[in-house]
Amino acid sequence: MPLRTLGPFILAVAFVFVFLAGPLAGQQRTGTPPSDVFGQRRPLLQIDEAKLLAGGLQKITAKYITLYTDCPLTQEILQLGEVFDAAYPQWCEYFGLTPGSRPWRMQGLLMKDAQRFRQLGVLPEWLPPFTNGYSVGDILWCYDQASDYYRRHLLLHEGTHGFIRAHFGDGVPPWYNEGIAELLGTHFWNGSRLILGYVPRTREEVPLWGRVKIVRDAVRAGQPLSLAEVLAFGPTAHREVGPYGWCWAATALFDRDARFSPVFRAAVGWVNRPDFQQQFLNHLGNHWRDAQWQWMILLSNLDYGYDFDREASDFARGQPLPPHQVMVRVVADRGWQNSGWYLEAGRTYSLTARGRFVVVQDDPPWESEPQGVTIRYVRGKPLGLLMAAIVPYEPTEPQAELTTVGSFFQPYAVGRHLLLRAARSGTLFLRINDAPAELADNRGDVTVTIEPAAEP
Repeated sequence: MPLRTLGPFILAVAFVFVFLAGPLAGQQRTGTPPSDVFGQRRPLLQIDEAKLLAGGLQKITAKYITLYTDCPLTQEILQLGEVFDAAYPQWCEYFGLTPGSRPWRMQGLLMKDAQRFRQLGVLPEWLPPFTNGYSVGDILWCYDQASDYYRRHLLLHEGTHGFIRAHFGDGVPPWYNEGIAELLGTHFWNGSRLILGYVPRTREEVPLWGRVKIVRDAVRAGQPLSLAEVLAFGPTAHREVGPYGWCWAATALFDRDARFSPVFRAAVGWVNRPDFQQQFLNHLGNHWRDAQWQWMILLSNLDYGYDFDREASDFARGQPLPPHQVMVRVVADRGWQNSGWYLEAGRTYSLTARGRFVVVQDDPPWESEPQGVTIRYVRGKPLGLLMAAIVPYEPTEPQAELTTVGSFFQPYAVGRHLLLRAARSGTLFLRINDAPAELADNRGDVTVTIEPAAEP
């Protein structure tokens, strides 16, 4: 099967699996307790507060959650109720609901010693194995964590599941179910202010979170997933930690890119529809092609603080290059930029760049020309280096793009001048080499002259 058709094939198979075989499996993750061998549903867990308190657990009470725990009540743990309450109006705003439009609150179990909770009857045997967090109905479970950040993340992740389940239902594909919980569970908290859907600026902000690392490590190991493969995750994929990283990356892209975010934000309205996945793709329309190429850019340079706005590119097909030279302006404060010109495989082109621009706002600012500055390297190339990529119209697979000369993963180093022999046909893209979190402080541009070169 050609690589360019593999993604849609995977999605087609996933539709059949998730929506014919998946409803019961989906219930095991986010909905009603699983059925026993006779097909009878087990009763939802009833929490006996007096029994839990008599058993030595302590209670944290907030407006939208009651949390029972065997953990020492440190300031960070005492703040969990406040964090959950601060999340509620943000969940409402994100999903277009009026706060208080329907009664809702959750009960939570924060566990240091799982056996203690099992003995108290609030960690039932019918729950599937889970490593960090889980939720059913209006009850969530979280294991205590060595990181205050990750403990809050788990609480907000499971709280997002509970909020969606109570207000919309739980019939969604795994990528959306876990992705939206990862997206809104990733947060900023300074002790008084909460921001959901936060893109962490550094690894130190989010200890033990590791979603960026999951994706980057897979790419470096030569095992990137296509966007279609992420959307095709089955109901048991999330018993491993890896899919959480991929789902976060996909939902962050859909949520942060203006071309995709209206459809992604509307997707909660299709919960419980058997054609959720098809609705999502139909509403994306031609933007699905854009999303696949934008995903390729994200995989090629994902990092903490990734600037989704400045990394967004236009993937319109370029015009055939005329026989005379043309000029293109490349700004320093954006990622890959469509030159508007189409190059043909096997032909040679002359690219000449001139200009001076700022790549770091310092005292004094760091200035660069198209050859870059060797005082700092980004992705193995000098900061400020002018780079080029050739992008076909139809998306290909990340696995193939990883080793393709002239792809976003293997760009050409242009510098001041390059005789570029096109390894494939496609639209020419150009950018200044810089980290995706550090584009905003760049200033200036370069002018690139492009013309056909005499063939040897």
